[in-house]
Amino acid sequence: MVWGRRRIRIALVASAVLGAGALLAVSESTEQRRSSGTTATAPVAATVVAPAPAAVRVAAATPRCFGAASMARKRCHNPALKGRLIPRPSIARRETARYPGKECYQSGVQQIRLNRGCTFGTRAAGRPHVILVGDSHARALMPAFVEMAEAGHISLEAQVRGSCSWTTSRVNHPDKSRIRPCTLYRKNLQRWLLRQARTTDVVVTTGYARQVSGSAKSQVIKMRDLWRPVIKRGVRVIAISDNPRLTREPQKCLVKHGATRGARKCGVSTKAGLHRDPFLLTAKKTRGATALDLRPRFCKKGFCPAVIGGANVYRDHTHITVTYSKTLAPVITGKFRAMRIIR
Repeated sequence: MVWGRRRIRIALVASAVLGAGALLAVSESTEQRRSSGTTATAPVAATVVAPAPAAVRVAAATPRCFGAASMARKRCHNPALKGRLIPRPSIARRETARYPGKECYQSGVQQIRLNRGCTFGTRAAGRPHVILVGDSHARALMPAFVEMAEAGHISLEAQVRGSCSWTTSRVNHPDKSRIRPCTLYRKNLQRWLLRQARTTDVVVTTGYARQVSGSAKSQVIKMRDLWRPVIKRGVRVIAISDNPRLTREPQKCLVKHGATRGARKCGVSTKAGLHRDPFLLTAKKTRGATALDLRPRFCKKGFCPAVIGGANVYRDHTHITVTYSKTLAPVITGKFRAMRIIR
């Protein structure tokens, strides 16, 4: 009986290790196709030395406690993920949300017109329609919401644009040429949101907190200026916290220190990495808006590591990887259920 239990434990650990390796292979092969211009959507199967049925099951599974799951209040620990770094730095630095065939993000910060056709999932009775708005930090969260749409929880449309969050506050950026185009874009976005209100259930917004200028009081006032007209039309606004900002380039740091030491060496304290968050602040002070604080999924005990549950969290100083964003999908899904937005 003792040997039997040992064999079961060994099998479980081996399965978790294979799962982590398979996820890495799928992530890297998919990203390599994207960077080479290939538009095929089916991921290349990971090569695993195991019987075919088991290999298929392992390749399709996400390792237990991977990414944001490991930061749950109830401790989630998978020893097989120790020392793992998924994706590796050469892939992580290129991980941005790209959706071939859809206009979801225009590269220029001079953009004035809205994006077109950045939709996911199918609209259906009883399925909330969500619009995601914000800047490049909202774009970084898109993969989580796309996962939710593909799972049938929501239908989704995204209007995201660099250096231009959903507020009337001026963009706090040294490049002043960004200010006027952002102002014009916001006017177009606001008109569009008001037209869409009749068929929209939720607007989700987030952004780079440090680029929202003004005092805490003025930040709230200027966000409310845009949020309230949408809320008055029966749309719920959910504001998500901004992610931490690192003080060093994460991928170079992780190459130097590796996953285990780099998790801390390349991370940042909450004091240095977190900033006053106008999105949460405004949501807490606005009727019809809800604050969704994801900071506990990035930081714990005063520190925000660069590697969480085997996942490489940050693409660069300020943006999270597609990989980590996807691990937030179950977290956000759970929050939406608690808010009774989805069943």
